[in-house]
Amino acid sequence: MAVTIDQIMAQQFSGTLYTLAQQKESKFGSRVRRESVVSAELAYFDTYGEEDLPEQAVTRHGETPLTESPFGRRKVTPYKWHKGTMLDSYDLQRMKADPQGAVVQGFARSFGRKKDDLIITAALGAALIGKTGATTIAALNNETDQIGIDGDGTVTASETLPANGTEVVMTLSKILLMSQLFNESDVDPDITKYWAVSPKCLKEMLDIEELTSADYTTIKTLMQGKIDTFMGFNFFWTNRLLKDAAESTSWRTIAWAEDGIILAYIGDLSTKISERADRCNETQIYSKMDLGAVRMEGAKVRECLNLIS
Repeated sequence: MAVTIDQIMAQQFSGTLYTLAQQKESKFGSRVRRESVVSAELAYFDTYGEEDLPEQAVTRHGETPLTESPFGRRKVTPYKWHKGTMLDSYDLQRMKADPQGAVVQGFARSFGRKKDDLIITAALGAALIGKTGATTIAALNNETDQIGIDGDGTVTASETLPANGTEVVMTLSKILLMSQLFNESDVDPDITKYWAVSPKCLKEMLDIEELTSADYTTIKTLMQGKIDTFMGFNFFWTNRLLKDAAESTSWRTIAWAEDGIILAYIGDLSTKISERADRCNETQIYSKMDLGAVRMEGAKVRECLNLIS
């Protein structure tokens, strides 16, 4: 039988695992207020609102004017999140690349994405208020101090969700309007504010002349394809934003003050690598975290709809 040359050609396999495209770490976790929950299954965070103005004293030795101070409370319940995998020694002995480091890193990245999803849900979802957290208050349509920006760039009516209308992309007027909304609510300008946008929104912002002035080219942010800060907002892009529920034609971008969202954790991400006697002494990689998030104030968390395409 004839032997052809291709039967003795060699094949080379890499000893390195190359990580495919994915988000490397949480983008929201370091941009919200972090609180530790110690020896408890849930936590309450108390608030103190704006007091009424004082009255003029018009009589001597008159009655003391008494008012109820605006105290409030929000509840957050940390939930347990975990995942694991087994590395079989028989498999490892047949592999050139050691997958252990890649798996640990991959786990960490997946937990970071989960953390972002929890924060996004807290920003746009319901919050629990009251003495025991028994009352549910939804974003925008119940939080009277929280209004957003519709897809057409106008302000939502009080206690209504943003509407599609005639949708437009991210514009300078939307950014200026968002800044106005925060200022009209007297959000402390010294509190760091963030705005999570889609990659498409970022591209649209780079097309806005006012955002691409010499001030930005001087610090070379445009050369890096990004805009850091404008009108008091620190912008960053993410692919984890939600679409509007009505027609899925707009991205629900989120602007917030850092202390407007709390990430409460019993335990942040931890990973353990150990042998399991009940699995033939094979290696298990196990990661877990125990945390939750809550929107603390409607005035400090707002959304802006931007046309997807």
